[in-house]
Amino acid sequence: FTGKPVDGYLVNRIVGTRALCAALGRAQERAESDGFGLLLWGWLSPATRGGSLPALVGRA
Repeated sequence: FTGKPVDGYLVNRIVGTRALCAALGRAQERAESDGFGLLLWGWLSPATRGGSLPALVGRA
């Protein structure tokens, strides 16, 4: 915990692989067919990933 907002934290975006995005798309379709949806919560620790969030997003 940094005690203040992390640069890039409030961006409404999830960074992942194409395989992850495809799997989430399939999960969304299945959820919708059952009358549900997906709500995704993400967590990323820049300290454990080696840099600031904007720098990490640029490398993804």
